[in-house]
Amino acid sequence: MTIKKTLIAAALAALSFTTQAGTMGSYIEPRPWSVVGGLGYTWYDFGYHGGSSADPAAQASIGDGQTAFGRFAIARDLAKRHSIQFGLELGVQSGNIMRLDIPQATLDLLGGMPVQANIKPMIDLLATATTEPLMTQYPTCGVLKAGIAYRRMQIDERVTVNDLSQVGFELQAGLGANITDRARLALLYQGVFNGNTNFTVNTAADTGHVSNIPMQNGLLLALSYTL
Repeated sequence: MTIKKTLIAAALAALSFTTQAGTMGSYIEPRPWSVVGGLGYTWYDFGYHGGSSADPAAQASIGDGQTAFGRFAIARDLAKRHSIQFGLELGVQSGNIMRLDIPQATLDLLGGMPVQANIKPMIDLLATATTEPLMTQYPTCGVLKAGIAYRRMQIDERVTVNDLSQVGFELQAGLGANITDRARLALLYQGVFNGNTNFTVNTAADTGHVSNIPMQNGLLLALSYTL
């Protein structure tokens, strides 16, 4: 819980900086088309996050509900209003293979095997807003992105549990800075939300049901380059 609270606090801090941008002079250079590459670390809410085990093989897979990821996107600036540049971004992001955090007593109703989920690469479409530099002596800008994310989750065939395909809400927020005339580096909070995940068992049919793909919260370091 401490990690998630820290990530949420970072996002709120970034948003508060963004609101301070005001109506300063024009510092944003037009960036009609750009490519964005990033690396990050994310935490899945209903993924297994570790524990103690005397089995070395089990120790190796502890914490598989948290993972590094990569992201690639193509972005286009569309309009500028006052001190904010607006645009669109289409991206793809790597997924994760993990165990769902289901109590052992519940798993025993399905034969005792862990439920392993393969979350496929995510596709997202985001509206973007970038402020002008917040302070002239520190050339940082506020970055806010929000939109939809399409995700698929496939369950291991050894257990009878449903697969899922869902469209959820995605938010990215943070601070960026130009490192060259064409390149900008940004540190962003990223959240992908589908609603709370619940797991139920139908003992009569010997099947399980997952209600939603687990939500995720993470940090993303993104480099954009103007074409």
